[in-house]
Parts: sequence; structure tokens; C-alpha cells
Amino acid sequence: MTAADGPLVAATAADAPDLLAALRSCIESGSSRLLLERDALADSFFDLRTGIAGELLQNAANYGIRTAAVVPDLDSRPVRFRELALEAERGAGFRVFATRDEAIAWLASSPW
Repeated sequence: MTAADGPLVAATAADAPDLLAALRSCIESGSSRLLLERDALADSFFDLRTGIAGELLQNAANYGIRTAAVVPDLDSRPVRFRELALEAERGAGFRVFATRDEAIAWLASSPW
């Protein structure tokens, strides 16, 4: 799978260590894009108190990895996560999308 200028890494596991492994895979493969599928995200990812989302997104930003999350049920997620998703709209590094196609299109749209 590719997006624009390089490979796209898709996270497929549900826990924090595996999400960070997907991020490491991006770094090792030279990819600058990470797709987080809904099935790859445990409920703990959406609970910002756990720090999982924050750690992943901070590391992605540090390494210049553009990250898209597919969350078709965003309205049913905790308020703080929805606020994070809304705030992310201002930046260029992370976005939340209802569909996989939208997420891939966004990842492919930037020269990052």
C-alpha cells in the first residue's frame, strides 16, 4: 500500500505497544504516513487519561509522521478525545476521519 511519496503503514493491533511498533515500522521503512484503523484502536486509546494517544501522537510529530485515524463512531467517543480530534484539524500532522478512503486521501494529499 502506498500514499503519495512512500509506503503507508497501517496499524493492525489493538494495544499501545503494537501501536508504537507500527510507528517504529514507519521510521524503519522510511514512511512518513501512518494509518490507524478503527479495529486497531482499543478503547484505552480514546481515553486520554491513559496517555496512549498522546504518546503516539507526540512521537509521530517528533519523527515527522503524518497520522490519520479512522473513527467512524467519533460522536460516541469520550468528550476529551473529540476535543483532541477537533484541535487536530488546525495542524498538519494528525486527523480523524469517518472512512478509510477519506483518511488515505488526506495522507496522500500532502508532500510531507
